[in-house]
Amino acid sequence: MTTEVGGGTAVEPRLAAAVDLRAPTSDPWDAITVPAGWEDIAALASSVAADLDELVDDIVERIVDEVPDYGVAVPSDDLHASVLRTIDMMLVGIAENRSPRAEEISIRRELGHRRALQGLPVRQLIQAYHVGYRELWQALVRRLPPDSPATATSLLTAATTVWGWVHETTDAIAEAHRETIRSQEAHVIGARQRFTELLVTGDLAADEGQRLGASIGFDVDGPFLVIAAAVEAVDGTEPRRLQAALEELPGIHAVAARGPKVILTTQRMDEDELIRLLPATLPEATFGVGMERPGLAGARESLGDAERALEVAAPGTVARFEDEWLSATLVRSGPRLSEVLATGVETAAQHPHLAETVLVFADAGFSVSETARQLSLHANTVSYRLDRWHALTGWDPRTFAGLSRSVAALRLAPEG
Repeated sequence: MTTEVGGGTAVEPRLAAAVDLRAPTSDPWDAITVPAGWEDIAALASSVAADLDELVDDIVERIVDEVPDYGVAVPSDDLHASVLRTIDMMLVGIAENRSPRAEEISIRRELGHRRALQGLPVRQLIQAYHVGYRELWQALVRRLPPDSPATATSLLTAATTVWGWVHETTDAIAEAHRETIRSQEAHVIGARQRFTELLVTGDLAADEGQRLGASIGFDVDGPFLVIAAAVEAVDGTEPRRLQAALEELPGIHAVAARGPKVILTTQRMDEDELIRLLPATLPEATFGVGMERPGLAGARESLGDAERALEVAAPGTVARFEDEWLSATLVRSGPRLSEVLATGVETAAQHPHLAETVLVFADAGFSVSETARQLSLHANTVSYRLDRWHALTGWDPRTFAGLSRSVAALRLAPEG
C-alpha cells in the first residue's frame, strides 16, 4: 500500500514544508494495534487503504464538483495530498477503533490554518470534509464481504468511531480557520490604522508607508482618493460599519478613525457609487471628498482636499473638493484675504438680500432674467440690487473682476 504524500515525487518538494501534508516517517499500517473482536473491521479498513489512490482521486473530483471554490482557491496537488493524508489517517483510526490522537488533531489544525490563508471560507472547508467522509463511508460499505453479516453489523458499530473523527477533526479545523481569520483581520485593521496615521502626518513616502500600502492591497504608485468624515460618534463603530459596507464595492478601501474624523483611503472605486453609499451607511456624518491624485504623495494631497471640502460642507451632506474648490480654498486663506475682501463681507452682513442676489446671479450664468425667476423678483429689482452692491462695495458684479471678488467675499462671510 502506498501512503506517499501526493502520490508522486512531483508533489513532495512543494508540499514538504506543510506540516499537515508531510508523509509519515513510517507506515502506520505496519504497527497498528487492533482490539480483540475488531479484526474484521481492521481488515475492511486495510482493504480500502490498499486502493487509497483511486479513492482519493474520486474524493477530489467530488469535492471540486460539489464545492467549486476549492478548484479556485486550493492548488490541485495540495488538495490531493491533504485528502490522501486525512483518509489514510482516519482509516488507521478506524482499524484501531479509537478517536483521533492529539498529534492528529494538530495536523488538522494546520489544514484549517492554511485554507484560511488561501481565502477559502470555513463553510466550504467543512463541506469538503463531509464530502470526503461520505465517500469514505461508502467505500467501506462497498468492501463489505457479501457472505459476512457479522462484519456488516460490526461496521454499524464502527459508525460511532467514524462520526467521532468527523466531529473532532472538523471542530479543530474550524477553530484554526477562525483563529487565522481573526489574526488576519487584526493585522489588516492595524495596517489600515497605521497607514492612516502616516497619511495624516505626511510620512507616507517612507519605506513603512510603501510596505503598509502594499500589504493593504494598494498600488502605491496608482491614483488615490481620500474622504474625510466628521462623525459625532454614538457607539464608536463607524469605521467598522463603513469598512464592512465598502467591502461590497469594487476596489481597495482602508477606513480608520483619526481623532474626531473617519478617514477613508480608496483606489479603483466607482466614485459615484461610493458617494451614494457614504450617507446611506453613516447618515449622521458629514463628508468631504478629495480629488483622485497619483501616488502616496497624491494620497496626502487628496486628504488635504477632503479636509478643505469638509470645512465648507453643510452638516449631514457630502461635499466634493472638485465642486467646492473655491469656497474650500478661500476658507483656508481667510486670514490672508480678510483685508482684501472685508468690504464685501461687511456689506453682506448688513444687506443679506444683496448678497443673495449676487450669488444667485453668479450661479444663473450672469442672467438677470434667470436670477429674477429663481428669486421670484422683477428683473428691474435684480438690476437695482446689483447696482446697489456695486455702489456699496465698489465691485461691479457684471464684470469678471467684480463678480469674482464679490463671490470670494461672500464665501468667506459668516452665515446668518
